[in-house]
Amino acid sequence: MLTNYKTTARWLLVSACSAIVLPVMAQQSGTAVSAATLASTLIAPSATSTDASPSLQELVRKPLVLRGTLGNDQIQVRVQPKVNEDGLEGKYFIFGQSAQVLLAGEVDQNELIMEESYNGKDVSGDWQGTFKDGVLSGTWSSLDGSVNKQFTLKITAP
Repeated sequence: MLTNYKTTARWLLVSACSAIVLPVMAQQSGTAVSAATLASTLIAPSATSTDASPSLQELVRKPLVLRGTLGNDQIQVRVQPKVNEDGLEGKYFIFGQSAQVLLAGEVDQNELIMEESYNGKDVSGDWQGTFKDGVLSGTWSSLDGSVNKQFTLKITAP
């Protein structure tokens, strides 16, 4: 139903603009311009408008599980929206280790900032990353900044 609405809206826009735009385009190009040319030039949907991947901000509205690397370690991260407040929370672990590290942070479109804590009170590290082409990548830093590690994560499941 929405597709039909978009098609109708495009047709109406082409019809309304044809009287004004077609003569201008024809004059500039020196050739006759059809309504189809106008439609394809001015208002044809771009590949990104219909096939755009969701932003990380949209994805973290539901719980997510990501897997990948932090430095040389294989890790799994689980994040979800905070209850009754903005931001996200979660935890991660390094495969082969039992400790789980708590996470809390924010996402703005495709930019991620999180803090981690082993005890839920004291910050032990910071995460800063960017989500692009289905991959979240960036830098983890120890609290004092003396240790930095690259991370790369892909979404695996909710």
